[in-house]
Amino acid sequence: MGDNAVTLIGVVIGFLFGMSGIATLFSIMNAAISEAAMQLSQINAASTLVLLIAAIILIIKIRVISALIVGAIIGAVLNLILELNGIHLTNEIYSVILNALS
Repeated sequence: MGDNAVTLIGVVIGFLFGMSGIATLFSIMNAAISEAAMQLSQINAASTLVLLIAAIILIIKIRVISALIVGAIIGAVLNLILELNGIHLTNEIYSVILNALS
């Protein structure tokens, strides 16, 4: 029962941190888009194009960062679940890489 409880706690914590991270990054993205929209409404067409490109780059960066964070959290939770069930996937992958290099 102890292993199942630890696994459940790990999944819940991973889920909560993942959702919190996604919400925070979407909040940052919303603020960036709102700021860009405000700036776009106040300036001429040439600067509008530059700010639009900057906003698109910022949105792409935030999406990539959020995907990396969520992927890391999911990977950590899955690794915890596998380790608790006696599957040492990290060690197996490391040994396969070492065998391929030698």
